[in-house]
Amino acid sequence: MKKPGVIIALTVLFLWVVVTRFTELEQLKITLAQSQWGWVLAAALSQVVYYTVFASSYQAAFYTVGIQTRIRDLIPVTLGSLFVNVVVPAAGAGGATLFAEDLAQRGESAAGAATGVLLQLIADFSAFTLLLIPGMVYLFIEHSLKTYEIVAAVILLLLTAGLTSILLLGIWKPEWLQRIYCWFQRTINRLFGRLHQTSPMTEDWAQINAEEFNLAAVAVARHPAGLLLTVGAALLAHILDIATLYFLFLAFNQPISLGVLVAGYAIGILFWIVSITPQGIGVVEGMMALTFTSLGIPGAVAATTTLTFRGLAFWLPLTVGFFMLRRTKTFNRTIPPLASNWVSSSSLS
Repeated sequence: MKKPGVIIALTVLFLWVVVTRFTELEQLKITLAQSQWGWVLAAALSQVVYYTVFASSYQAAFYTVGIQTRIRDLIPVTLGSLFVNVVVPAAGAGGATLFAEDLAQRGESAAGAATGVLLQLIADFSAFTLLLIPGMVYLFIEHSLKTYEIVAAVILLLLTAGLTSILLLGIWKPEWLQRIYCWFQRTINRLFGRLHQTSPMTEDWAQINAEEFNLAAVAVARHPAGLLLTVGAALLAHILDIATLYFLFLAFNQPISLGVLVAGYAIGILFWIVSITPQGIGVVEGMMALTFTSLGIPGAVAATTTLTFRGLAFWLPLTVGFFMLRRTKTFNRTIPPLASNWVSSSSLS
């Protein structure tokens, strides 16, 4: 990620995302024209606070593993990771790598940063589960719970358990963790060998990173308050997300009960996480609107509200994230002087 070519590649990918979803973005523009702009503005402000709080959940996670960070440094990486996870769909690994490299550029341990990202992800999934359970219970009571929703919830549970197991290995079985790192290093070395290339990993890579991950994992066990703070920040972020959705229903003059609101939000975010498409593109919109419709919300209102929510919660941050990438430590040194001067002159004109 230290070559100007990466910026060019990401720019091409960004344009590709915009072009392929142009119809959806055009529909969003038409939808917003039919709303009450006061409530839409409230929803937009709620999203600004949401991403600030969401970034603070990363701050709490990094603090727990002994890494000091600032919110203003984490927000660009948080938004940038959203963009990276779309254009480089690898189960969130692209965004996690962005965090690790950014902190490594700031002199922090890459393995410690990876542990912090893992902790935040576990906390985020755990906090969301606290909303998913009552949402699914409400759907069950209303006879609207579908089999595929149960399957998706089970997948999320297994995913959370798997991530937690990795963290626990670092605490209880560091030797097992080192074996996993060694296996990974051998695999990478073998792959580069077949390509007749020199492996980027040093001989002691597995040992050093396993030890750093173990130290960070032990720090989590020694600071349970930090873990609770991370979960609390993640839960507050989800509450702000629900508030955004509520404001949008008001923008389209649709009253909605708390049960319906939480159920629709829970299913939408569930398929945002557990989806065959990057960040649930094309899936979240359909599942959330379908859930609201099954609970008595008029189809047209459910569709427009869901589309607007995705615009504010996903498409707008995605666009901002693309431009925020150049503010991260990973990318801000990769822009050629000519391009940098052009950006500067454009901003002044």
